[in-house]
Amino acid sequence: MVYPPLRLASPGSSVLAAPAVPGVAAVVAPYGSGRHYAAEFASRGWKCVAVTHADDALPPLYRGALDPTGYQRVVVHDGNIHATAHALRSLRVTAVVAGTEIGVPLAEELAHRLRLPGNDPATSSLRRDKGDMAAALTRAGIAAPRSLSTDRLQDALSWAQSLDTTTGVVLKPADSAGSDGVAFCSSPQDIKAAWEKLHRVRNVLGGANDHLVVQERLVGSQYVVNTVSAMGPADTARHTVSEVWADRRALSSHVYDRLDLLSREKLVPRTLAQYTVRVLDALGIRTGPAHTELMHVPGRGPVLIESGARPEGSYDPAAMRQATGSDHIRDAVHAVVTGTPDCLAPDRLRSCVSKISLIAPHDGALDEDLLHTLLTLPTVRGHVGALVPGIPVRRTVDLLTSPGRLVLAARDPHALERDYAAIRDLEAAGLYGEGVR
Repeated sequence: MVYPPLRLASPGSSVLAAPAVPGVAAVVAPYGSGRHYAAEFASRGWKCVAVTHADDALPPLYRGALDPTGYQRVVVHDGNIHATAHALRSLRVTAVVAGTEIGVPLAEELAHRLRLPGNDPATSSLRRDKGDMAAALTRAGIAAPRSLSTDRLQDALSWAQSLDTTTGVVLKPADSAGSDGVAFCSSPQDIKAAWEKLHRVRNVLGGANDHLVVQERLVGSQYVVNTVSAMGPADTARHTVSEVWADRRALSSHVYDRLDLLSREKLVPRTLAQYTVRVLDALGIRTGPAHTELMHVPGRGPVLIESGARPEGSYDPAAMRQATGSDHIRDAVHAVVTGTPDCLAPDRLRSCVSKISLIAPHDGALDEDLLHTLLTLPTVRGHVGALVPGIPVRRTVDLLTSPGRLVLAARDPHALERDYAAIRDLEAAGLYGEGVR
């Protein structure tokens, strides 16, 4: 599903067209889903360079996570952007991509300095700061959550009191991920308690939480839209919607249950896709993959929760390729190599596909026999997470504490539902051991 080109603001410098011969891609912060870039670029004849901060300068979530396999060289960025850009130029880098959220600003700045396709670094905050995202959409006349970004508790309390809503508010870090620090508040006391817990406390992506964002709490059906963008002629951007997922949560909105892949030809996914393309325009996403979370609010339509200018996290490319013919990483690499965002497998619903998040009700360790049964269920195509017998697990309170995520696919939707029910039965039967209750 390719939408008409959208005119985007120029970053102020010309860019080079995608090379016709194999090039060299720099992957900035190649963690999480970003670690799959190297193999996919290699399959297209390209070389890869990893760009990372020194390990002790990374957030704890990513320390020790770099796998240097498949990279021509690892470039350590010490804060000197001139030196890092010079190192990439000497390696004849022809494309720069962000592997994960913390790599977005640096990837944009490096692409700009190397005069390669990328998003404008002058507007990076629109793609990282949740308050700035909402403000950008409001300026563009696009539905967005009512929001305030502030470093003062009193401002947050006064703004929340003036908000005409019965659903309460959400207090969150401006630049974190995976529901880290997200607090649902229904009273001034809730806001004060959440503020004291979050303000000026490092979040999982290393942000300082100097400013926090308070927003109206959206109520409706939640969705995820994955896209790929590329620059076309006359400085225009083309956006392709590659995947639309219905996002179901369990217990609370922090605990992920399952994502179900939807046909992009249905009315609701088409509405979500059209809205998302407008969001990409407003946020200045000109090139590369984006992962956008939305709420479809009754009587209001799609409203942005947040968008990231990078591949979807907790993603198993091999399982998605088996189920659908392609995946978000492969589509992103295809856009770099060819200069077009067209998806490699436009018919994504060859099978019913779901991503099931594991939910541990208590701390414990993975039971060997039950884990074997889990991983050999007929519709399981792959998983994300270290699902190894005996490995300790924590009680699941959000995405980051889920033990893992399974990809299920089947022609028969009933087969998929049977295995989904079996997963929850195995959890109830002791998948996580006796634990500490």
